[in-house]
Amino acid sequence: MAVADGGIDTGLARARTTYVATGSDSYTIPASAVATEPCNATPVAWPWAVNVQPTAELERTWARTQLEILAGTPGCLKTAKNGQYAILKPTGRQVIYSLGWSPRRGAVEVKKRLIKAEYLFTPYSPSHAILSQGDMTLSSSTTVTSALLSLKALAAVHSNGQIFVGGGNPSVSGVVTQGSTTVGAQSNGFVLNTGGTVKGAPEESIAFSNAAAVWEINRTSNPPGGWYDLCPNGTVQLPTGSAPCAGGTPQALTAGQFRGWSFDGSGAVPTWRGGTELKTGGNSGTYYIHHGNVTNPASNTGSAVPNLTVIASASKLSCNKVGGNIDWGSTDVLAPSLTSTWLIADQDLITTSNYKAGSASGGTVISGLFLVGDQIDMSTSSAGAYGAVIVADQCDPANGLSPVDSNQIKNPSIYYDPNSQAPFTKVINNTLIALFPDYDKTM
Repeated sequence: MAVADGGIDTGLARARTTYVATGSDSYTIPASAVATEPCNATPVAWPWAVNVQPTAELERTWARTQLEILAGTPGCLKTAKNGQYAILKPTGRQVIYSLGWSPRRGAVEVKKRLIKAEYLFTPYSPSHAILSQGDMTLSSSTTVTSALLSLKALAAVHSNGQIFVGGGNPSVSGVVTQGSTTVGAQSNGFVLNTGGTVKGAPEESIAFSNAAAVWEINRTSNPPGGWYDLCPNGTVQLPTGSAPCAGGTPQALTAGQFRGWSFDGSGAVPTWRGGTELKTGGNSGTYYIHHGNVTNPASNTGSAVPNLTVIASASKLSCNKVGGNIDWGSTDVLAPSLTSTWLIADQDLITTSNYKAGSASGGTVISGLFLVGDQIDMSTSSAGAYGAVIVADQCDPANGLSPVDSNQIKNPSIYYDPNSQAPFTKVINNTLIALFPDYDKTM
């Protein structure tokens, strides 16, 4: 069974890679005329109508027959540590079959096992207005509610650690929960919590897609304003190379600036600085800061940026991260450039006062994610941030280059959008794992 399960993992990984690259579920195995696919044969079609589910016996017999044929086809039988396997991904169905043989196909003492996995591809949709892996402090006049008044109760807050109230009476329209068993903090503004006390709840899964993965998945998505890689040597490239800042199309700088951004290489970490010029209509875009930090010291005068997403990547993803911090303030944004995504920081995120991102009007919500690899200090003004905050709390580097040591949300209004779907990660949800226990005998 372990050998067959390894085949399922391989098939799902290949299906996901193809889906990310093409946007459709076009992966099949076998696959004809695909140079990178050693199992080169005519693809196999799902033999029943889309809305027909055959009996387990019929499906098992069909899959077993196809896999035995594939196992005898050059390039289609794979060798694993404890045996061999063949996998089948037919056309017309989101399903993968894997047949494993141990110790090897054709051995006198061979045992076989057939496994089936059905799956769905889904973009990420945030489950909470604020979700953190580590402790979280809500302070002062923080308000967490829904961008849609009819869905206020969905604007929940959860920490897998402990929730603290750092002063004042922060207000949350949904339930406030924590994974910690410590007695919960209280606020008169926690309206759905009995007595205003944070209650315990099971840990939640924290989805975090690091900046490099976001680049790989979305760099060809042609977001409003375009996609630009801002490099640690002060140059700018289009994302046309094999990796960020690795052979992409170079872009010209004007007086040391690029679309409102300027480079500062004088510190321990390369830094790109936003500025007032970002607010001109032509400077919308998705800006990927590669192995560096971001600051935005501009004033809040003038118009908002029409479309803007900022992504900061760290040069290391272990717990000795360098770069990947964002310190953002003052410059408002009307809408994201990359769908449903405001700011992504591999390390820490700071947002200061006088910053608004998104809006809601007439039932139309413009929102995005604030996605943080380590810690957040959010002091955005009451004008509001529309979307959700996800804090992974992966590390707190002790190298003196981490600007935030603990999570705090202080003063902002966060308007949760339960209907947003961010493209930063494509998730395979297994809807069915089926073992065929009557097919584990020597044949």
